[in-house]
Amino acid sequence: MTTIARSGSLPAERIFASRALSVFLFLLLMQGFHELEHITQVVQRYLLAIPNGNGLVGSLVDVEPLHFAYNTIYLALLIAVYVLLGLHRDGPAAVGRAVTALLTFALAIQMWHELEHVFKLVQFFALGVNGTGGILGQGPGAVLLAYNTVAYVPAVAAFILLMRRLSTQGGPVAARCR
Repeated sequence: MTTIARSGSLPAERIFASRALSVFLFLLLMQGFHELEHITQVVQRYLLAIPNGNGLVGSLVDVEPLHFAYNTIYLALLIAVYVLLGLHRDGPAAVGRAVTALLTFALAIQMWHELEHVFKLVQFFALGVNGTGGILGQGPGAVLLAYNTVAYVPAVAAFILLMRRLSTQGGPVAARCR
């Protein structure tokens, strides 16, 4: 009941009755906050000249374990949305080519991003330093913000396209929410 029917059409009421949309929305909100965390880091470090500016929550806990947790949760939520929408089975037939392509791209980038944070976490524990170089040897700041943005923007676009598709199928979206 939590995935889209195999018929190839997109039964909007099944998506709204399922967990797919709720998980997708939570994914966007959680990763949006993670983006804000990185934007805050960049502002603290490069505009305010705070050398150890670690963001909002990062000011309270170590940055590397925190961002590893953010990225692991985001990856898990992307996988959950992919499965709940039936993309692992039905692919584009379920939600359209654009939504499928955007979510597949976001998932691929996030898998790389997760690997990057595994390296950063190992470096953090080995060196005891926040803001380690990771695989590419880059420090925190614009590079990390780019990874997060490249993994986030396609998910936002996929959500918008999915909502548009749902809203054109049988009346207002709000009428189908239960």
